[in-house]
Amino acid sequence: MVIIKDKLKIKILENNNEILPLLIRNIGENLKVGEDVALVRFDAYADFLAPKAIQADEILTLNNLVDSINNQCWILPAVYRGLLKRIFWFKPPWAHQFQDGFYQLQIGKCQQTGQLKVASTLPYFTSNCIYSSIDKLSNVHTVDIYISTGGLAKNYSATKEKPNSPIYDNENESESLDNENRKKIKLSGNETNHINAQSSTKRVHSLDATLLNQLLENKQLLLDIDLSFFSTDDPIRKQFDENEYEILRYVYTRIVQEHSNAEILQYITARLSALEQIRTLMSEYLTDPKQDQPITIDNPYLSALIAIIRHKKLDWKSVHDYGAQLSDTRPPLHVSSEGMILYLLESMAKVIESIEKRPIIITISRCVKDGICSLEQGDLIQLHLEKRVRKIYKIDDIIGKSLSKSLVNDDNEDEFNDEDNSDKKSL
Repeated sequence: MVIIKDKLKIKILENNNEILPLLIRNIGENLKVGEDVALVRFDAYADFLAPKAIQADEILTLNNLVDSINNQCWILPAVYRGLLKRIFWFKPPWAHQFQDGFYQLQIGKCQQTGQLKVASTLPYFTSNCIYSSIDKLSNVHTVDIYISTGGLAKNYSATKEKPNSPIYDNENESESLDNENRKKIKLSGNETNHINAQSSTKRVHSLDATLLNQLLENKQLLLDIDLSFFSTDDPIRKQFDENEYEILRYVYTRIVQEHSNAEILQYITARLSALEQIRTLMSEYLTDPKQDQPITIDNPYLSALIAIIRHKKLDWKSVHDYGAQLSDTRPPLHVSSEGMILYLLESMAKVIESIEKRPIIITISRCVKDGICSLEQGDLIQLHLEKRVRKIYKIDDIIGKSLSKSLVNDDNEDEFNDEDNSDKKSL
């Protein structure tokens, strides 16, 4: 077993991808053969993408992967290295990249490209062109992922998941939290979600404490809390008005409807070609752009998007990278009030308090510099979070930018009052 030190540390990181080298060096090197880590995470984003800048073999040999991965693709490399076999992702009510449920994913090295791929036909993976059939993967690793919104509720059921609702239906929950009446368009030919044929998916309710502790038996525990769980910003989206944002989505969002492996691969090939064409045209019109240069593109939506980017003088590379990762739902966005933040802190605390196993380490990912959690709210959330975690665990050391005044666990600190929690009913 991993020797758990008497001191429990909190490590404060700026970015999620900094967790991977920490997991490799500080935890993975101490694991015995056959032993692995369970990840319990609170985050608005799934972060289940695969890195495209490095080959799968490099993931097994490189000890410092931060420069090669981004915040949304740090988890699967940890799975591929054999470190993670069970993940519990608690997400806020406005996060819809995945439905609540149990997902069993198979990750391996693509024999054709040498890159890390996933044997799942969910739109999240096909839209990002990281799907491969299982027979084309080598060195396959399996990970069980349990996804739950908000906190503890009912037991699991065995009902098979059948995601066949319109691709934007779930957004009503996210947008209603903002009290905005968002216009939702349905793209031609993309009106239904693709039914997942490769990964095992079950409809579940939120985890209860008994089941959670059973699933954590014989696992070492890494607890990661991202500030975006409490309040989520979208720095690209807020540069567009609603109509402009729908144009962006129309340019980039195409969801595969086919079911056969050959048809899905054909879709991925076409999507990669389309993304490269978009990038080429953007580079042509937006590198040292001239405002009076006519845009002669057959696609009226792409032409309009380029005109918008040029007029607003936006960073077209950032916009393109953002668009290329769009799938069947909007990225999470909900800038929370302080009352909502405190409510979600208590929701998180109930989950953590129910876990019998003590974590090896706790990481807090700020994600402020990339704008996923706003600079205005980041410090406030972190301060409340540090105080709340220290009420649950005896924390002996905080590494990184701590905002709490001392490391003393103050059991006499006043609880949050009802006025602070005035937003509880908004869920």
